[in-house]
Amino acid sequence: MAKSNTISFAIIFSSLLVMLLVAETVADPICSSVHGVQVDETCTLIIQKFNLDERHFLDINPNINCNLIFVGQWVCVDGKVV
Repeated sequence: MAKSNTISFAIIFSSLLVMLLVAETVADPICSSVHGVQVDETCTLIIQKFNLDERHFLDINPNINCNLIFVGQWVCVDGKVV
């Protein structure tokens, strides 16, 4: 009985350890400048207009859905991820 408890504990402990090691760390973006989306603007046009790298733009706007961007939406155009 004690042996099965030890094995169960080892399995549970190992599983928790693996989940902690595999867990993705989420970086927090810090925005220095924003832009209000204008008529006919897309993420691509904003990226070009502000001379941004696409990956960086998406990193500083982690919740953006470029397929659903709308007029008046505030997007970060200058910032960093810490």
